[in-house]
Amino acid sequence: MAWELLPVNYTDATWSGLKRYTEIQNGDGTVSFQDVTVYSQKENSFFGAKEANRMNEALNTLMSMVESGTDLYTAFQNYFNTQKGLFEDTADATQAGFSAYIAKLEAEGDGIVETIKTDYRNEITAFENQQEQLFNTWFEFIKSQLGDDVAGNLQNQIDSLDVKTDGFDPRNTVFSADGQTITETYGDKKIETTFVSADKIVQKLYENELLTLTKTVTFGSDGLTISEEVK
Repeated sequence: MAWELLPVNYTDATWSGLKRYTEIQNGDGTVSFQDVTVYSQKENSFFGAKEANRMNEALNTLMSMVESGTDLYTAFQNYFNTQKGLFEDTADATQAGFSAYIAKLEAEGDGIVETIKTDYRNEITAFENQQEQLFNTWFEFIKSQLGDDVAGNLQNQIDSLDVKTDGFDPRNTVFSADGQTITETYGDKKIETTFVSADKIVQKLYENELLTLTKTVTFGSDGLTISEEVK
């Protein structure tokens, strides 16, 4: 059981002038006097039997140990070592509980993220398959409505668009001397890519030397996010 400290805030009650009493006539014919003096610091001026008994008990314990030849230094050292062990056991248990809680949260978080990723990939795959099926159905319908030459020309245009979309259309690429700007030219279009800073890239699209679009790519400070703004 931990030692409860004895109070050390006792004060002497003080008053101004002489003490004052009020006489009270009792029903049995006796007289009592009530102290009506105004005191200062009265609340902390009481030293009662409880405090006295605790002090005497502690003193008796120490004196008994001395008289019986007990090494007080060793006794106190054992006491403090015991208290230290109890504190460390409590601290270790608290740390272990906290670590287990954090590990559980991490596992739950990883599970949630994986579920979100899986669900998102499944939804995207289903959407892609649906769009591909719709396009194939539409294209077959168009082919049946057009002559062979027109349908073949349309197929060639679609194949060309696929190549451009994948980024494999022929183009000339020139790097600036300082390596900060890349200029790509194809047909009547030109793309200028400028590395403004470590976290910002600006791309400008020209058609017939006229600026048509500007895209600003910004990388988040956490290295996990990329934002794009097109004007």
